[in-house]
Amino acid sequence: MVFGFDPTSYDAVLFVDHNKVVKEMLLTEFEAVLDGVVGEPDFANSTAHAVYLKVNRRLDIIGAVFFLINFDVKGNADRRWNIPLSQMVETAAFGAELNGVKVRIASHSQCQIPWHQQDLWEPDLSVGSNTLKILATSIQNNRLGLLVDDVVDQPPVLAEVMTSVASKAPGVSVKAIDNLDALADKEDREKERYNMAQNIKKQRTYIASLKSLHEQEMAAQRKLYSKDREMFLLANKKLQEQIEAIELKYCDALINIENKQSAFDQQCREYEQRLERMMDQRGIDHRSLRVQFNKDFQAKLIEQTAEIESKLEMREVEVYYREEQINRLKSEVLELKAYAKQLESQSVASEISSLVENGVYFVISQPGLGPLSIEAEDLIRFNSEPSTYIAERLGVDLDTYEAWLAHIKLPLCGGDRSGESCGEHLEPITTPQEFVVGISDYCAAHQQGALAAVNGH
Repeated sequence: MVFGFDPTSYDAVLFVDHNKVVKEMLLTEFEAVLDGVVGEPDFANSTAHAVYLKVNRRLDIIGAVFFLINFDVKGNADRRWNIPLSQMVETAAFGAELNGVKVRIASHSQCQIPWHQQDLWEPDLSVGSNTLKILATSIQNNRLGLLVDDVVDQPPVLAEVMTSVASKAPGVSVKAIDNLDALADKEDREKERYNMAQNIKKQRTYIASLKSLHEQEMAAQRKLYSKDREMFLLANKKLQEQIEAIELKYCDALINIENKQSAFDQQCREYEQRLERMMDQRGIDHRSLRVQFNKDFQAKLIEQTAEIESKLEMREVEVYYREEQINRLKSEVLELKAYAKQLESQSVASEISSLVENGVYFVISQPGLGPLSIEAEDLIRFNSEPSTYIAERLGVDLDTYEAWLAHIKLPLCGGDRSGESCGEHLEPITTPQEFVVGISDYCAAHQQGALAAVNGH
């Protein structure tokens, strides 16, 4: 058995360029590329055309997924790449027949998972094409060093073997029976390991599907939020322009009124002076005329002032309603932001619940502490404040935990010696509960100095 693979098949990834195989690797090697453990400088700053192949023990191709993958300028694979290759080849329809074996094929035109269609490419699978033949020839050359069986038969059941041995050799020794028992234990362990590998594959596929659905939902929410925000900004800009125009009109009206008032006052003064001169010349009682004129003038002034005030009140009402509309739109934007954040939180909580229901447990491993389980309801808080959460779980304050963490990673004395760091190697304190800042991270000499400073000596 090849660990991690189906006992009767292999998984391989081939890179193709202009109908020619340029690189071959096992799926485990490809997963190392995805995890960033190794890079592929040959594909730097390009989009590679690759094929995931399911191959039986006779080196016959039984499934193929033609996919695309991007590499950056350093040859590192795109971390966002998440195509569930095993699921796609299992759900793919049968295509061409190769060496008497029907091949399941997933490509751009034959994709059972619609949202991954854009990540696949379309090979030439016409009758005259040799794409599959090239892939088959490359696998048959066996540069990957796969184990080959001429005929794949099911191994005999252990009970049948024991029965056969017992019938043919009644005097079988106890040692032979023990060897058979050991063989049975080994077979059980192999079956258990195979089942575990299959469960892990299923969980990875399920998580990838959940992640893809979550990304689609979040993209839709971001698009909706972006559209609403853009509409709000446009409406706000129009309202702001209208307010500025009203303010300009208001200022122009005030200036016009002041100018008219000044001209009117000047005309009144000139008219009064002329009237007084005429009355003095003709002996007319200009005082009574002035009083009457002032009354008429005041009445006309009050009338014009009332009209102007009415117009100003109308403008103020318009400005008030504009401000009210702006505040309402701002409130709607805040509600949309809160709703989007709530949707994101609910989506994450739903995914966590689904994972727990499917038997997934969350365990972290910290240096010096070993595995530490995390309850599902604490995951969001742990993700936002990991150090604070772990410190609370261990029963120490955050500063002590962070100081202990630095100590356990690099147990060196932090004291000064002749203006330079001491750097003497220390016996590491294995638990943060036993760690004392300023003592546990000092050598014996600096511990004495620290204690003397505390005691005032």
